[in-house]
Amino acid sequence: GSAVRLRPHTSAFVNIGNHQAVLETELKHYSALTLGTTIPFDYRGERYHFDVVDLRSAPRGERVPMAKVQDCDIAAEFVRARDQLKPRRKRRDVGGVK
Repeated sequence: GSAVRLRPHTSAFVNIGNHQAVLETELKHYSALTLGTTIPFDYRGERYHFDVVDLRSAPRGERVPMAKVQDCDIAAEFVRARDQLKPRRKRRDVGGVK
């Protein structure tokens, strides 16, 4: 099947017991995913948000801008949550040019 990589906005989601099964269940509510979008879902009274950071098509694993997820096998994995990323350093102005 297709594959999706999601970035949780907070690391709280990965602390849920069996978070992978929860995610796969929640993804069934979507018919398709689009690269670069944010998807929300609610679990036990909390709303969680995920950025769609990578989509791969079956069977060759090519990167695609959109993938159907309804009625198909989709492998979901996580990348580091937003709140765990190191802040990017701001570039210094060079030679006084802004």
